[in-house]
Amino acid sequence: MISYETYKFLHIFFILMLFASLGFISDLQGFIQKPTSKIILGFISFFIFVAGMGLIARLGFKHSEPFPFWIKLKMINWVLLNIAIFLLFKSKKNILKAGLLTFIAVLTAMSIWIAINKPL
Repeated sequence: MISYETYKFLHIFFILMLFASLGFISDLQGFIQKPTSKIILGFISFFIFVAGMGLIARLGFKHSEPFPFWIKLKMINWVLLNIAIFLLFKSKKNILKAGLLTFIAVLTAMSIWIAINKPL
């Protein structure tokens, strides 16, 4: 059985990998069109989700129990983050890319605040 600390480390590690990958993608114009970059970001996003689900399981939530509001908010943020990353691949203008990267940073800051404070 994997411990809570291991899931937490993996969750944070993959989030940092996501931001490092986004930094490369936003810096290298040709890299954003390569299919391997999309595949890498897809796997990283999936691993963030899996580690997050592991954290939820280690917090003691059962399959039949509804998730608390703060977990639903974090899942919504994760979906919005993936949509923003998809739009980042489709955008051609640098100003739109900068706006999407700012939106991604704000979503991440909200997710951190939600994880620490666990509102409602």
